[in-house]
Amino acid sequence: MNTLRGTGALMRLALRRDRVFLPIVLLIIWVMTYYSAVAVKDLYTTPEALILANEEANASTGVVAMYGHIVDTSSVGGVAANKLAMIDFLILAFLVIAVVRRHTRAEEESGRFELLGSTPVGRLAPLAAAVSLGVLVSLASGLVSAPLAIAGGWPSTGSFALGLAMVGVGVSFTVITAVAMQVSANTRTCSAWAYGALGAAFVLRMVGDVSWGHPWAALSWLSSLGWGQLVRPFDGDRFWVLLVPVVFAVAGLWVAVALQQRRDLGAGLMSDRPGPAEGAIKTPFALAWRLTRGSVIGWFVTYLVLGVLMGSIIGSVGGLMSGGAEDLLRRMGGVGTMDQIYLTMVMALAGMGAAAFGVSCVMHLRADETTGQLEYVLSTPVRRVTLPATYLIIALVGSVVLMAVLGAAAAGLHARSASSMGFWHEATAGLVMLPAAWVMTAVALLVVGWLPKWDWLGWATLAFVILVGEMGDLIGLPGWVRDISPFAHLPKLPVEAMDWTPVLIETALAIVFILVAVLGFRRRDIPVA
Repeated sequence: MNTLRGTGALMRLALRRDRVFLPIVLLIIWVMTYYSAVAVKDLYTTPEALILANEEANASTGVVAMYGHIVDTSSVGGVAANKLAMIDFLILAFLVIAVVRRHTRAEEESGRFELLGSTPVGRLAPLAAAVSLGVLVSLASGLVSAPLAIAGGWPSTGSFALGLAMVGVGVSFTVITAVAMQVSANTRTCSAWAYGALGAAFVLRMVGDVSWGHPWAALSWLSSLGWGQLVRPFDGDRFWVLLVPVVFAVAGLWVAVALQQRRDLGAGLMSDRPGPAEGAIKTPFALAWRLTRGSVIGWFVTYLVLGVLMGSIIGSVGGLMSGGAEDLLRRMGGVGTMDQIYLTMVMALAGMGAAAFGVSCVMHLRADETTGQLEYVLSTPVRRVTLPATYLIIALVGSVVLMAVLGAAAAGLHARSASSMGFWHEATAGLVMLPAAWVMTAVALLVVGWLPKWDWLGWATLAFVILVGEMGDLIGLPGWVRDISPFAHLPKLPVEAMDWTPVLIETALAIVFILVAVLGFRRRDIPVA
């Protein structure tokens, strides 16, 4: 077909551009899958211990909300497989969203598609190449993970159910991003739609899992993440559920193709609103805030909602779980009593989210460079160091606001519980995680300053830190590997005593990284494609 002419060449080009990024992320998924399967045999040496762990996981509202409900508590995968599956689903979803967006909307926005249009390349070829690459990545992730899980000691049927569930999730978010690309007028709006869909999918799945046995449990069927869990690897192995993402993918691809054929090149179905006749943006910071305020507001609302949800759960966690749950949650990083364990887990996860917010702000700087916007700004009387400083201020101040909002919301609702340690103690507990979030933000800025072509290393470093923190103990990683994470050294307030040494060291480390990053940004060429 003429409309698909050149698809193969464009796909080879995309693979060449992502030849380092894709293998590294896929390798992380594969290694984590293998070692998770191996670790289960060491963690639960008897069937009774495995059943008890699964029962305790079901009794923990927090664990169920994060990773899902276990139907058959004698499942050999159990809580370990649920946790692995959810982390794999999220990594794969982020990966395919980034891949499809980069090779569709970002290319169109940069003008490369218009250049390709002057060659014998079909109109649908760029979309077909990006979607094909997303499907290929999903297949590689799932179909290689399955034999690795078998090699690690898990049953073959459940392992293939897990692998195919990963493929289903990856393909679903591939077509979601393909549709978001058609609706959006620019890369940022495309990201907002795609990642917003991922957030909505997680919330729907979370509410459905927490409401297991009640009518609200049906919400999981509205979530593309929920479809992967409803396959129930090692927990029933319901392969028929895979028909849902298949049907969704076919329908979504049809919609994306129909929209692609009806819209103008370089435009989206929802065009940007025209600006005022006379510009009101007078400073680089005002421009950076205008470009990031949508995502900042989204993060703020998300943290506020999560704070309310988590705060309403904390007071009842102790009554929902028996003593055996304490060991399980301690392995996930909690300390203190049942309610306190859950509180420290929430704050640790929120700190990692604040780090992700900081990295995303820094990546806005790199995105502005690749689209040519920084060149326009530098043609005005603006010092070069001002550019990273503007995004850095938004990242650092924004992370403080996010942690304060979540802490205040959670502590305010928990204050009515007898287990509350006091509003101010709990509301400010999450702020101790900020130095680690700042270190990760500074690392991302360091990459942008010195290795702009490898800007994905900022996200890769954060993903490594999160995986080490979440899975390190469960898969038996050495202590020195777990200690690479800056989050591992901070005290877990309000349960543990305050220790200022790691806080000051990590803050100083973040400052050093920032200064070195700014030096690199001043010395290198702009733009670097």
